[in-house]
Amino acid sequence: MDYRVAVASSDGIVVNQHFGHADRFHIVELHPEDGTHQYVESRDVQHVCRGHDHNEADFDRVLDALSDVQAILVAKIGQGASDYLESKGMLVYEAPFLIDPVIDKILNDRLWEVDAWQSHTRS
Repeated sequence: MDYRVAVASSDGIVVNQHFGHADRFHIVELHPEDGTHQYVESRDVQHVCRGHDHNEADFDRVLDALSDVQAILVAKIGQGASDYLESKGMLVYEAPFLIDPVIDKILNDRLWEVDAWQSHTRS
């Protein structure tokens, strides 16, 4: 089964956007059966951070734009936003690094699997 990750990046090379400030997500499709991934498209969204004020309706608009995505990869995300996204079934990866090595890590460690993700975050 293929798996999609939305990457918060201004340049498509580095995960360099805070979730609340991101106005574009690059969609990457992972192919676990052969260990490959490919860029699919970029999607514009309205950023959700308005100072320190957030609301669930703004989060839901981003989730609607990413409705076919199973995980989000960001440079930084606040606990409230992370908790909300996870409560809606989205995995949240916070990794401010080059996109390709992070995607490779997700693939190699099978981090989309709940047991692998929980094991990874505890270590």
